Amino acid sequence: MKNIGLLIYLICLFFVQVDITAQSSRTDRLDSLMEAKHESGEFNGTILVAINSKVKYRKAFGIVDEKRKLKGDTPFYLGSMAKSFTAMAIMMLAEKEKLSINDKIVDYFPELPDFMGKITIRNLLNHTAGLPDYYAMGKYVDSMTNDMVLKVILNLKSLKFLPGQKYSYSNTGYVLLSMLIERVSKKSYRKFLRWQIFDPIGMEYSEVFDGTQPKMPGRARGHTKSGERNDYQSFTTGAGGIYSQLDDLFLWDQALYEDNLISAEWLELMFSPATLTNGTLSYYGFGWVLEAKNPKIVQHSGSLAGFRSYYYRDMENNNTIILLSNFSNDVKAIKQDILKLLEK
Repeated sequence: MKNIGLLIYLICLFFVQVDITAQSSRTDRLDSLMEAKHESGEFNGTILVAINSKVKYRKAFGIVDEKRKLKGDTPFYLGSMAKSFTAMAIMMLAEKEKLSINDKIVDYFPELPDFMGKITIRNLLNHTAGLPDYYAMGKYVDSMTNDMVLKVILNLKSLKFLPGQKYSYSNTGYVLLSMLIERVSKKSYRKFLRWQIFDPIGMEYSEVFDGTQPKMPGRARGHTKSGERNDYQSFTTGAGGIYSQLDDLFLWDQALYEDNLISAEWLELMFSPATLTNGTLSYYGFGWVLEAKNPKIVQHSGSLAGFRSYYYRDMENNNTIILLSNFSNDVKAIKQDILKLLEK
């Protein structure tokens, strides 16, 4: 019996050592990849890779600005990655029956034109409202506010299509959702996220950058690929407006596997495709892009000024890739290289 026990122990030890060696080899290859990306000028930023909910790689490459080097905990502007937080806030209000995602948006914004009368909150969440994107309309200006976006909406003459008919990505709709959160909760978007999301899950270093211009010591400064300053200068929220860093985002990542913020039923809805009026599916849930071939893989990117971000979640295997850049790097392409490497 002792010999059998010893044999089992040795077999287990062998496989543990094999796994450790494989993980170490994978980490070394990943580090070599990212060093090469940095040296070639393709990446200036921070990266976190987690396998089975355990952080296996976390590193910073490059500079904050002309005087400081990046650290793993440097806050970056997230761009459209903020949409998942906006969607979560809406669902928290819905679960508490402060609103219904099937409510018409005109019920909360009676000043909207009559032709917007059929737009629901759900349409705004999954980009099927038909609202044109104010960026695509050429209406974006530095120091833009939510009220300025609302004026753009009020001056529209028509929708791009009937609500629910098509998918069309719209930052306009998510700014409107941010204002909806404020009207329903009676709190600013910034305070609501701090109260309901950031503080409860320990996101100590994340902040909404709005007209109050909160201080964020050490935050990354945006640059062009050539190194010229191109920093974030807007005050809109909902579609963007959030600064965060790797560790906080990993806390967020892990919270999305639990039901502490919202119930499992609402979480499932967050990661479900939308059904269009013709019966076909649109693979954008609530604040997340879903992979059509495997909806358990969700992701979102962000891009504005000199900032680029990418968030990849394989919910089937609890794997995560977070890339944050302040030098206009194409982090989507880097994400693909990382996935290929992890498959080996």
